[in-house]
Amino acid sequence: QACNITAMAAAADARFYDCRSRSPCPAPAPPLAPAGTMSMMMGGGGHSAYTNGYSGKGNTGPTAMLAKGQRVQFWHEADPVHRNAPLACPAPLMGCGPQLRQSHGWLEGVMHEPFNPQRYDLSKMDTWPLVQPSQRILFADRCSHRTPTPLAPKRFPLWRVRDVTSSRPPALSLLLVRWGGEHPVGAGVEGDGGWGKFGCPPCDEYVSAMVSGGVSCHPLLGGKDGRLCDFEIFNIFVRNSRDAFDMQQMAPWLAAMLQGNKKVSFWMLWPAEWEDAGGADYAGYVERRAMFCAMRACEAAGLRSGFPHPADLYEVITSKSWLAALALQPAAHLPAATLVSKGSVVNDPRRAAKHALAALSQIRHRSPFPVGPGERPAPSVVNKAGIWKGVVKLGWSWEGRFVLSFEGEEQLAARLTEMMSQPGCLASSCIVQEWVDFDFEMRLYFLPPEAWQPGMKLAPTKVECNSWAGFSEEGRPHTFRKLTEAMCLDWWQQDSAALQSATEQATSIGNFLLTWLLAMDAQPVPMVRMDFMISRIGPGKARVVFGEYCELGACCLAWEDGPPTIWRAALDCALR
Repeated sequence: QACNITAMAAAADARFYDCRSRSPCPAPAPPLAPAGTMSMMMGGGGHSAYTNGYSGKGNTGPTAMLAKGQRVQFWHEADPVHRNAPLACPAPLMGCGPQLRQSHGWLEGVMHEPFNPQRYDLSKMDTWPLVQPSQRILFADRCSHRTPTPLAPKRFPLWRVRDVTSSRPPALSLLLVRWGGEHPVGAGVEGDGGWGKFGCPPCDEYVSAMVSGGVSCHPLLGGKDGRLCDFEIFNIFVRNSRDAFDMQQMAPWLAAMLQGNKKVSFWMLWPAEWEDAGGADYAGYVERRAMFCAMRACEAAGLRSGFPHPADLYEVITSKSWLAALALQPAAHLPAATLVSKGSVVNDPRRAAKHALAALSQIRHRSPFPVGPGERPAPSVVNKAGIWKGVVKLGWSWEGRFVLSFEGEEQLAARLTEMMSQPGCLASSCIVQEWVDFDFEMRLYFLPPEAWQPGMKLAPTKVECNSWAGFSEEGRPHTFRKLTEAMCLDWWQQDSAALQSATEQATSIGNFLLTWLLAMDAQPVPMVRMDFMISRIGPGKARVVFGEYCELGACCLAWEDGPPTIWRAALDCALR
């Protein structure tokens, strides 16, 4: 099994990484407060801190003389954004397959020269302990193709050195499953439609921020001063779907190798129903069957999936099949939707389109959308006499891609053919959904507490809004724009009562949808985003239609504290 691990390329120049790549978390910036006490738009919900009386003080280092040749441990860390940083190789064997590297943790070494703590001065590097990393530990970066080598002696600040008698299993072992392909994943931070300053989860910038601003600052892992260092991080780099498939055989070995009291994996990849393809546009995507099989193998070996979700729930959310499964549930407030198989489209696209429209009409008849006296038809005016307009979607698609609008049976047949015949597409079905009239979208971020009691109404931790300018001639949505509350009120002629009504309706629907997720997996999700399509239908009145579940790690729009809040929630869950 260990033979599946490929040796990384040559060790980078360790002298460049002078142990100052990360400063301890500054004292004036305490770790995120438990969500039960954080400021929320509507209050309620959240996670506890799990501090158990811990003071938050980190490692201070040895207080006694250290002799030359004395065995010690040193804290090794490498910023995930530095592609040439030296990473420890747990099994430095040459071959093909996923590449495993350790970026953070206490490693063995010996004192290269005597050390007197009384002479130590943090501002003078030449007074720092000089440690020779064990020659049995080989290091390599993640990019080159040279043989891994030991590190030369390095100086460390005192808090990054400890006596071997202080060694103990870390509180958490974290396995980051990351993209290791030829092309790096772009952060995608620009513009209203961008991911924000942290980037998207598969990119190195996001992982780096999550480690430094999430793991290293967690009160039980990094401590209040960032010096507790009670965790270890391993990275497994996946270059393609074959690497993900090969991880199944490695799962028992990976779980046994991790030494933490708690072991969890964070999957920083996007599952997709496409064949592997070269080019930067496809970086970070892995064929979904290979990815979910790897996740389930790790879970079966005792390595929990902590980001974004366990495999079964993650597959349900990203498949979008729930759009059809929940369409007959009035409490879900969903537009009518049906699944159309690739086989029916290939054999007779016009007949497939006819059946799809008939199915939508039957579903809407069985579960009519609520319409009050004097209100316009729901969920759209254009379909008031019968469904003929809507959208076609693919599951396991990201960033607003693979959504096409249609009008009439003939255009639906063309859209189905276009969607199901794209080169490399492995999808066996697509989703056809009726049209929804809406002004803008409202996105609710829920962080359910572990002790969520029946009858307790949860409020979102954050609410954000955005709009689309419409659909192109090709049927694709375009021009995404973030909206502030003031912009929403301008749109709705300062009707704050209608906006409040929309928020309350979305919250109520969201509580039902959170409960439905518990039916799919009994463990509450640490976080989920729900998107709603909202429209003003009169003074003080709004209509709300559910649009989409979005996984933990979804884009937080203008919520700058969103990603750190999400990281804290995921880590709290991992430490339970």
